[in-house]
Amino acid sequence: MQQGYRLLLSFLLFLQCGFVASMAQSANIAASSPIIYQNWTDSQRNRSIPVKIYLPQSGRAPFPVVIFSHGLGGSREAALYLGEYWSQHGYMCVFVQHAGSDDSIWKSSAASGRQGMMQSMRAAANGTNLVSRIQDIEFAIDQLEVINRSSPDPSLRNKFDLSRIALAGHSFGAGTALACVGQNFGFGQNAKDARIKAAIYLCPPVTGGGKHSPSNVYGNIQVPGLLLTGTEDNSPIGDTKAEDRRIPYDGIPAPDQYLVNFVGADHSVFGGRSFRPAKEGDEEFHTMIDAITTKFLDAELKQDVSAKQWLNSNQVTSYLNRAATFERK
Repeated sequence: MQQGYRLLLSFLLFLQCGFVASMAQSANIAASSPIIYQNWTDSQRNRSIPVKIYLPQSGRAPFPVVIFSHGLGGSREAALYLGEYWSQHGYMCVFVQHAGSDDSIWKSSAASGRQGMMQSMRAAANGTNLVSRIQDIEFAIDQLEVINRSSPDPSLRNKFDLSRIALAGHSFGAGTALACVGQNFGFGQNAKDARIKAAIYLCPPVTGGGKHSPSNVYGNIQVPGLLLTGTEDNSPIGDTKAEDRRIPYDGIPAPDQYLVNFVGADHSVFGGRSFRPAKEGDEEFHTMIDAITTKFLDAELKQDVSAKQWLNSNQVTSYLNRAATFERK
């Protein structure tokens, strides 16, 4: 399985995966949710998996779960705005850090300047790291099952509703999410985890720049999905074009698929951290991303009828106004 991933995906990740680097942080983020940091160990792989768990501030346990996978060069501190908002609206949020494609890859080469850092980033964009990420998510769900049964911490024990799990990710993390819900890589296998009931893809990578048939690549994905991108969502690494980001949406045949394309939004704004300083408009984008992702989660994990109606009516386009285009199927 790993050989197949390496052969087919190394070129994909080199070209398509943008990164979330922990050099700067949106100034509007203020930590207010109760947070628990843990470092899990997958003994079978001798691999440490740091996690950051945002505890819900409303609702009744057990709570639905959102697992988040960061972009290339990121960490469990990615997308603070999403962890805060989702937890405030009744979700257990588990932000996973992936060794080998996390912030250690650019921190270790920072002394060599931007060129050296970019070389390290490109080297980490490979199929082996994608396989490790898939296995990290599988292990994380296994670990949550253990914690839910027997954690000594009462704020965690019996708090996770593991029949209601969504997987979200940015860039390389969105590629991880696509893989975990059934993306086909052309060798007769996929890594679909049936425990994941919905997915959110922020700036997903695109296999071969769309050279492969989208229906062949994404046709096995059956879970509801929300894809978010921007008109300036070009990859910081490689030559991924913003207009290609929609290809997974086009290739997924399952119902309850949604696409939001924010006018003027670049790749970095979705992950919440980047090398670039905050830009005017980032806060407004985050507010809308918070709102629409939470409506999606409410509709698919909480079976909230009003949220579903909102997504399937003109209310969502009225809310987005001219800030984004919206499609559904």
